[in-house]
Amino acid sequence: MDIKIIGLGGIGSVLSEKIGRFLNFSTRENNHIMLIDGDSYEVKNFERQEFFQLGSKAEVKRSELSLKFDRIQFSHYNKYVNESNIKELILEKDIIFVCVDNHKTRKLISDFCSKLNDIILISGGNELTDGNVQIYIRKEGKDLTPKITDYHPEIQDPKDKSPEDMSCEELSKSQPQLFFTNFTVAAIMCWVFFKIINGVIPTESDVYFDINTMAVSAKTRKVKAA
Repeated sequence: MDIKIIGLGGIGSVLSEKIGRFLNFSTRENNHIMLIDGDSYEVKNFERQEFFQLGSKAEVKRSELSLKFDRIQFSHYNKYVNESNIKELILEKDIIFVCVDNHKTRKLISDFCSKLNDIILISGGNELTDGNVQIYIRKEGKDLTPKITDYHPEIQDPKDKSPEDMSCEELSKSQPQLFFTNFTVAAIMCWVFFKIINGVIPTESDVYFDINTMAVSAKTRKVKAA
């Protein structure tokens, strides 16, 4: 199984550990997880991200997880996903976890995956106390679930920038985040992963949650005609 985790911040730093633990101590063999992020961990990240030292996020997490889970092959790529490198990072039959914090990158990944024959894309995102997880599955050249852009105009027509397009001043500014919310997104992404690897194609392609109301709801979306 080839897994790519794109983004190792508030969601991805938690998710990578949970997926690694599950696969390492399950009966599944020959698992490869590539950790992808062009950013670095800083002291200010300790409040809501899981890591054991400062430095390149992809490299730090690879070192940490390799020590914990020796039955999994880990690799890292310490650059952001962009139009130039996406072809070498996302391959047929991959399972892709998108844990980024901008819609422009989500759209890039979604558009690329929609041109492949077989791909599983699980995307998570959140605000301070609520968030959602989207599922996009494509098999034998056909969409089994809607693209993550189909029912989300903010992703289809992103108004934000990818990290590579941001200035140092823009990168230094971040929206308030809560560890518990990040953790919830990661947990729901794990639910989806477990369901899929056990042969169940989710009919619900959007899962929403709100920790203030303590509610989780799943929405069934129809695949839009090409």
